[in-house]
Amino acid sequence: MDRRIGRTRKLMQEALMSLITEKGYEAITVQDILDRADVGRSTFYAHYRDKDELLFSGFEHLRGLFEQQQRSLGAAQQGEHGADFNMILELFRHTGQNHKLYKAIAGKQSGEMILKYLHRYLYDMMIVPHKALVKSKKTAVPIEVATHWIVSSLLSLMIWWLENNMPFPPERMDEMFRQLTMPGMEAALGRKVQKRDIDKAAIVKKDSGAKAFYSMFVDQEGRPEGS
Repeated sequence: MDRRIGRTRKLMQEALMSLITEKGYEAITVQDILDRADVGRSTFYAHYRDKDELLFSGFEHLRGLFEQQQRSLGAAQQGEHGADFNMILELFRHTGQNHKLYKAIAGKQSGEMILKYLHRYLYDMMIVPHKALVKSKKTAVPIEVATHWIVSSLLSLMIWWLENNMPFPPERMDEMFRQLTMPGMEAALGRKVQKRDIDKAAIVKKDSGAKAFYSMFVDQEGRPEGS
């Protein structure tokens, strides 16, 4: 990609992220983005159909960078502490640290779009390590169905946590999520599953990055991109 094109897209993506924290996604107009990014209308439509396409382009643009960072973190932790990297806990921690931004994103229309995207993203990330846990092709429940259920349960619990102003710390949410879902996974697989089995599989998977999805909205110091 031409560097000028890359810079222009980055300006518009950062403008959108900063506007989301100020006024919420639903209230943002294309003109707001143009004013914040200081670009022309023709420039915007040369790259994006609407603000929704801009939103998801930001996901794709930044996801690779943060997944690379996450894989490096996972590899380091795996080398030092075995499978101590806890994917679900990291997801709750990162969401809690940036809850204002995520609440601002979760409007009626935008929230539905983002949840569908996040569901697909997490499913694609989890299906490989889940399949690695299957010792036989015959399971009580197809692993694809079990993974869909796990991801849906995680997102539902995450939404409840945010909407109720995070009444429990991330560590407790991780614990409760595992207590609720582990029996179902064991029933689906037909055998006992250790916590470390799933976490270790998540580390070594090439595209590991539950936290990466959320990391794309913030910089290294926890501020929204572009603020």
